[in-house]
Amino acid sequence: MDRDNEFLSALHQTALAAQREEISFRNNVAREIASRELARKYAFRRLSLAELMVQAARRAESEEQAIAAQAAALRTEMGWHGDTEQRRRIFAAWRPVSMAAWHAVRPRSDAHDEPLTTSAERQDIGAALATFEAWYLAEFGSNYLDILEVEIQELPVVEF
Repeated sequence: MDRDNEFLSALHQTALAAQREEISFRNNVAREIASRELARKYAFRRLSLAELMVQAARRAESEEQAIAAQAAALRTEMGWHGDTEQRRRIFAAWRPVSMAAWHAVRPRSDAHDEPLTTSAERQDIGAALATFEAWYLAEFGSNYLDILEVEIQELPVVEF
């Protein structure tokens, strides 16, 4: 009987080890899926914000109008009402993104289709967003794209 217990015990240990390996594998796959899901969500949020900035810049006739229009669009997208010191810092750090959008849509200067700015003045919108994202993460310890995930609670209208 002892021999049977030893034999079954060894099989039991093998079964438990296989179970641990499966659980570990499933957990790794779940983490990988979650990581890729977050990367996808952030990529589409960046795209959405870039499209929003380009649309706002396209309607502007000057650089300052473009910056103001994009700030208003960002404020609406983020659900921000009013102004705070933190938001002023955020908008200041966002300015290169606005400038990149403005330079992407502004008219060309001559028949050779050269932009009105030098290449040193231009920045890719994606690069500008990445720079802003890194700044925001360092400044606030979170990704600014997470703000778009937060549901804003609607409060009932009260008449006085």
